[in-house]
Amino acid sequence: MKSAFVLSPALYGKMLDLLSSLHFTEKLGNQSDMNFFRQDEWLYDTAVIEQVTARKGTWEIGLLFAHHQKPMKFLSRKITSHACPKRANMIAVYMRRQAAKDQRGTLSVSLSGFKLGLN
Repeated sequence: MKSAFVLSPALYGKMLDLLSSLHFTEKLGNQSDMNFFRQDEWLYDTAVIEQVTARKGTWEIGLLFAHHQKPMKFLSRKITSHACPKRANMIAVYMRRQAAKDQRGTLSVSLSGFKLGLN
């Protein structure tokens, strides 16, 4: 049987002192720190790709928004999960069509946009 973890009183006191001094080391953020929320115009020109992955007994549905001219500029979001894989695929297609500016799916991302150096 393992013995219980014991922390010495001196070390515990030092840890509490360090935790209470964290208040003085933090600083307020600037307004410009949240610009990535406001600079979302690029999302209008994105190809939307649905992702259905199995995780912990359910099928997670996610959408990947990738700029069709700069494919390294992308945003991935988990939308929902479903128990049935057939329904999850169907819901993913509907969500992609709803989220896409181009609902026919003519905007696409090609691998040639990625400058990969395969060794």
